[in-house]
Amino acid sequence: MTATSANLVGRIDPNGLATTYRFEYLTLAAYEANLAAQPARDPFAGAAVPRIRGTGSAGAGTSPNTVTASVVELTPETAYRYRLVATNSANESASTGALPFGTQPATNAFELLDQRGWEMVSPIGKAGGAVQPPGAISGGGVFQAAAGGGYFIFSSADSFGAGAQSAPSGSQYVAGRSSAGWATANITTPILSGSYGSDPDGVPYQLFSSDLGLGLLSNGERCRGVAGGECPVANAALPGTGAPSGYRNYYRRTASGGFESILTAADVSHTVLGPQQFEMRLVAVTPDLAHLVLSSCAALAVGATEIAAPGGCDPAAQNLYEWSGGALSLINFRPGETTGTPGAQIAGPNGSISSNGSRIYFTVGGNLYLHETSGTTKAVGSSGAEFAVASADESVAYVIESGALRKYATGAGNFTTVDSGPGVEGVLGTSADGSKVYYARSGAVFLDSGGTVTEVASSALPSNWVRGEEAARVTRDGSRLLFVSDGELTGYPSEGNTEVFLYGPAAGSASSLVCVSCNPTGEGPLGGAAIPEVRHNGAGAEALAVYKPRDLSADGSRVFFETADRLSSQDTNNAVDVYEWETDGEGTCTKAGGCVQLISGGRDLAPSYFLDADEDGGEAFFLTAASLYPLDPGSYDVYDAREGGGFAVPESPIPCVADACQVLPEAPEDTTPGTLVPNSGNPPLKIQGSSSKRGKTKKPKTKHRKHKKKRHTHHAKASGKRGGGKK
Repeated sequence: MTATSANLVGRIDPNGLATTYRFEYLTLAAYEANLAAQPARDPFAGAAVPRIRGTGSAGAGTSPNTVTASVVELTPETAYRYRLVATNSANESASTGALPFGTQPATNAFELLDQRGWEMVSPIGKAGGAVQPPGAISGGGVFQAAAGGGYFIFSSADSFGAGAQSAPSGSQYVAGRSSAGWATANITTPILSGSYGSDPDGVPYQLFSSDLGLGLLSNGERCRGVAGGECPVANAALPGTGAPSGYRNYYRRTASGGFESILTAADVSHTVLGPQQFEMRLVAVTPDLAHLVLSSCAALAVGATEIAAPGGCDPAAQNLYEWSGGALSLINFRPGETTGTPGAQIAGPNGSISSNGSRIYFTVGGNLYLHETSGTTKAVGSSGAEFAVASADESVAYVIESGALRKYATGAGNFTTVDSGPGVEGVLGTSADGSKVYYARSGAVFLDSGGTVTEVASSALPSNWVRGEEAARVTRDGSRLLFVSDGELTGYPSEGNTEVFLYGPAAGSASSLVCVSCNPTGEGPLGGAAIPEVRHNGAGAEALAVYKPRDLSADGSRVFFETADRLSSQDTNNAVDVYEWETDGEGTCTKAGGCVQLISGGRDLAPSYFLDADEDGGEAFFLTAASLYPLDPGSYDVYDAREGGGFAVPESPIPCVADACQVLPEAPEDTTPGTLVPNSGNPPLKIQGSSSKRGKTKKPKTKHRKHKKKRHTHHAKASGKRGGGKK
């Protein structure tokens, strides 16, 4: 496709009869007008036939033949529909439905949506290093944007910046924006060399609060050089935290840059384990980092049960603890018990703890329980009930039992059946108040809203709801769902490639399904599209996986995704790029069906990666090897495609060559030329042997006179340069 032309392609099987064909096309507006006409009309009534190979012979063979036609004089940025019609002595047959295609913009000038401007976030000087993609730094890396914009956290395997030192597995940085640009600070904390392990354990910081004001730091392994049960070098506590030395621990970084220890000496007083035998890991956390859920087989609070085992305590007999307000408390009490039952697990890393930490879902022995801050514990559902998701305040939870989806009201403690199944596979997400839920049954996606069930899509990939992946996103009001599928859900020929779909309100009161990553021209895909799944920090089974990048804006009007397809004429690199889609009427988009445009450059041969965005999508952070800022010397860097953004580029110094590299002389102390100072002048010329009168009037030879004048002029110039001169 171009701005004014397109090549149409089809296949015809003549079935042994002499067959002719014709292509027919018309604008989408004309096609829809035919459909809406009363009485009903042929949708292609008034369609045109391409002038170039628009008709012809398909032969009389018994196998499919490919036929083509070239359409010219089209209108730029316009949607069309076409079909192929074949005719022989037996009958006339048309291709099924209406096939879409569209034209490119009339200009090839590159302009980002929403008047965005590229801003380089990571520093120009990185000591020869780079910023690695998510998952490439010891299996992890933390990349997180502030919800309100203006700040970004990123990781690198390289250490750079003021006072940079070597890092255990990766250094971490916070970048802040001002009117002058982005400034980066290295926030990596010195950790004992070798204490963070050689396995893909991610980077020391695990997560940051929504505003990036607080951070959660893992101190790594408890000691270095463990041999024969001994700990030759203990992992020292961070200064000023009062943490017990040598223990596996977490620290919370405060807004002022200080740290507080999660584990205290009072906590370890409940266990008989020494530092060498002690383990603890983070399993869930609230967005503001005010409440943490930790798992350990050690006894760390009143009522905890510690089961001894060779080398320490039984790793299968885990206890769950909530940290809040500087203290740990035991969670895994069953109803009516005062002693905890070991073997507990968090019900799920996402959604199992309310946003204020007041409710926490966990399992023990295959049963699901709800722990509340009041100290009470409730059994939820029958044995084998699987926790799926809960509302932000945990007032509503969704549970899967024997292939059926059930809704649990925490206040009343009762259930209502959403879908009796069988075949319910998982939940893609819910509104903040739990009134709307999107779920999958037998591969299809459904929405339950107040008891009314609507089919959203006939197919979706399990990565939308499988634990540890959870690619789907739902807006807080539940009106929009973002998910991925390899099915042809909107008529676009995806050919088995994964595409990104958005379900939500359309014109009027109806909802519609839009393929945001499908080529707007209708041309078949060159590769699949994806949205980031839950981001892991580390590659192990116990790696924390709770953060979901904001690839869907809070109101659902903007989507950020990655694709190997060419959705813009400026995309020429045949590599993965980052794109933005936004709905009609949002930002600068005025096109029915929405607008799609590059966020990354689309020219560099290396792939680009979407990292995160702020809540309204005004700032979109991505990783690219392209030098989108003129002073960027190269390597992978973090950029922000900021709405209304961009900074003035400082003027580059003019390179000097040869004599131009000499230092300019200093200004003279006295800038008044000495030869311009008034004086009595030269005495009159006298010639020996002549009368006084004759001596006064006789002139020297002209040649000599000129010579004297030149000398005088020469000295005047020299004197003017240096502020004094030779007379």
